[in-house]
Amino acid sequence: MADPPRRLFEPGTRIEDLKAYMGPFVARLGYKFNSDTEFVDAVLESELELLESEGDVWCPCRIRPDDRREHAKYVCPCIPFYLDAFGAVRKCWCGLFVRGDVERGEELHGAVEIPPGPKTVRVAAASDLADGQGKTVKVGKREIALFRVGDEFYALSNLCLHMYGPLGEGYLDGHHVMCPWHGWRYDVRDGNTDHPGADVRTYPVEVRDGEVFVTV
Repeated sequence: MADPPRRLFEPGTRIEDLKAYMGPFVARLGYKFNSDTEFVDAVLESELELLESEGDVWCPCRIRPDDRREHAKYVCPCIPFYLDAFGAVRKCWCGLFVRGDVERGEELHGAVEIPPGPKTVRVAAASDLADGQGKTVKVGKREIALFRVGDEFYALSNLCLHMYGPLGEGYLDGHHVMCPWHGWRYDVRDGNTDHPGADVRTYPVEVRDGEVFVTV
């Protein structure tokens, strides 16, 4: 059975309510609403229609997948999950949000695609981390939590799916990291958590000649 939708927004939510919630949220990520207010209102109106039928504000330009973990990526705003792709084109999927330094947002409408293909990137020297230590590394604009347990290294999304706390700054106990904000725990080996449907993505890690590489 599919997980029930979150109920952050209740029936009766208005466009102004979405703006009041989303504006400060995306501002912390370096984004703002598109300057084309007519376009913004049209998109948010679509969001409200989805809210009425689906129980949440799904991205109007994306379909709703069956996987609970994938669901979170399609709930608007989904900027935290696509920092690389959105940063490269200076907007989110549909252009509802644009980077803070964009002056003519009306020129940035239309859906974008995630560049295909994995890439392997050096993120640290093995000696940078002591046993039981973690840190946040960046691959492009993607934030990854890197941990060392013994001689093994693990990489997972830096964003706790509770309130997007920084897992790389969490407390490591064996193979489990505790989010520093609200204590959610994740297994660094597979990204699993004790909260159903809230696992985070992990990334392959390899150590070559004392250097740590992550494939994203």
